[in-house]
Amino acid sequence: MPRTLRHGWTLGLLLASATAWASDGPAQPQAAAFDAAFAKALREGMGTTPAEGTAAVEALRATLPANDALRSHRFDAMACGAAQRDRKAALAKADTLLAAEQARPSPDPTSLALLYACRAAYLALGTDTAIVESAYDAAVEAAERSNDPMLLGQLLSLRSSAHSLSGEFAKSLIDALAAQDVLDDSGEPFAIAANLQNVGIAYRRMGEAARAEEYLRRSLEDEEIRARWAYQMVSLLQLGYLYDESGRYDEARRMLADAIELCQHQESHSDCGYARVGLAGVEVNDGAPRRALAALEQAEADFAESGDPGDPTMVALVRGQAMARLGRDAEALALLDRAVATWTTEGNDRYLAFALPERARLLERLGREADAVADLRRFIESHANDDRLRAEQRTDFMREQFDASRREVENAELKAREALRLQEIEGLNAARRWQWTAISLAVVLVIVLLVVVARQIAKARRLRLLAMTDPLTGLANRRHTDYRGSEAFKMARLTAQPFCVLAIDIDHFKAVNDTHGHAVGDTVLQRVGRECQRTLRKLDLMGRIGGEEFTGLLPETAEPAARQVAERLRTGVESLDLDDVVPGLRVTISIGVAQMRDADPDFAGVLARADAAMYRAKQGGRNRVVSDETA
Repeated sequence: MPRTLRHGWTLGLLLASATAWASDGPAQPQAAAFDAAFAKALREGMGTTPAEGTAAVEALRATLPANDALRSHRFDAMACGAAQRDRKAALAKADTLLAAEQARPSPDPTSLALLYACRAAYLALGTDTAIVESAYDAAVEAAERSNDPMLLGQLLSLRSSAHSLSGEFAKSLIDALAAQDVLDDSGEPFAIAANLQNVGIAYRRMGEAARAEEYLRRSLEDEEIRARWAYQMVSLLQLGYLYDESGRYDEARRMLADAIELCQHQESHSDCGYARVGLAGVEVNDGAPRRALAALEQAEADFAESGDPGDPTMVALVRGQAMARLGRDAEALALLDRAVATWTTEGNDRYLAFALPERARLLERLGREADAVADLRRFIESHANDDRLRAEQRTDFMREQFDASRREVENAELKAREALRLQEIEGLNAARRWQWTAISLAVVLVIVLLVVVARQIAKARRLRLLAMTDPLTGLANRRHTDYRGSEAFKMARLTAQPFCVLAIDIDHFKAVNDTHGHAVGDTVLQRVGRECQRTLRKLDLMGRIGGEEFTGLLPETAEPAARQVAERLRTGVESLDLDDVVPGLRVTISIGVAQMRDADPDFAGVLARADAAMYRAKQGGRNRVVSDETA
């Protein structure tokens, strides 16, 4: 589950942490001393606390040469906003400095880049994201003109963070990887290590767990990060969130416990509050509601001590989940209502996809079945919106990667053609004997290009297959199932053929996970998926849409025949021999059947009715088939 996180970029700390400096300074040092101090500040930042920021600004000012306009402007840009504590005053200071720099006959690209970044940092606290991103774009453009790789890498990293926080995960990842390329060439270990966090966070928010873990682990193990507790805290929190989202609860606990120990040592109550909220989420997801409530109480005490408001909506969700598991239904419902209302107002589909199923289960237990079904329908819509956003982000990223690879091939081809042309001219001017050399080079070039193109085509095919398939079961994933379902719905409309949808859910699957572990649960999902796929025709499709939920698409099939198919699926799963997994283990499924009606607006409408029928099957005792036509 995504949660609030600290921003771990050095220039952001540089811009936000310093306080005012005095009007008179010490004796002026040589320009070289200022340049060295300026480069160090850009490379390592200006500290992680206001006191450290004040000291860093004073130290940099102490090296400023007298009567040196260029370095004076760079000093002002590096310490942008330090003279003001509140956002409006700091933003006004940034705008004033930026206007003065732009009015110069030859504006300094380095100063411009830092001032645009300063302005964007303060705009980000309360402005439309498009305006913020425009400021970051101007900062990156100026950095490119500065010919300073360190500055460009840092600003690409900062723009990556801005894209990530605004939900533009593909753009964030593209910027973070570009920053990594630039910073790798710089050879500055801390800047490289800090950007690893940005890459890992971007991968995590795109749902790429394996790549996210790789980069976040690398950042956590880096000596430069471990020497700076604030950056180490970011890596620990992000790994804790990642493992929680992946169901690896013991690892999540270890990461968050290390984060709490670290922030306690640093007496950073705000950081401890966020870490404890994360730990509470792990405990409630792993079936330990009392430990979750205890962690939340400690988190609220930390927030109160620090003056940080924390994330009250996330606290309400986690506390509501814990109350529901303890049977305190009225308290749980009030908390979940509060979380759903807040995220509905914010239009936050991703967080609603966590809260709505929880409230639906509680409403069903309270006998409010119509409200539960309404929540489930909202969940389907929110989950679909979130999945669609993630899929679009992945597609954008893969398209950018493919386009980048294609540009590399085109550049290689252009360079090779130019080399060939020069070789031919040289051969004609030198002697006939060089002609064979030119021909040989041309043959090698064609072979290389063919190999590169073939690899790109194969890579594109692999990416397309991965985008359509659930990695655990090998069945169609939710995105591909929705696509095939929509296509089947349209075809059925055009041909006036029947079309049925099966909503399938493994009964008591959580108990399998809790009792035997997630490895056994994964095996059960694979066996059930294979059994369901085996029973269907080639024309049909079986997809896994999340957790223990599957969807079957039956084109050219009317409701009576669909019920027969569903019954074969049910009996087939009930007869599965799982003794090789856990002796005596048996599982069953509940199935809802719905046939397309004239009143259905789209495939989602048919699926919603199938889901509702499936929930009636569960209410009727599970291990049964219920049709929307007869229920």
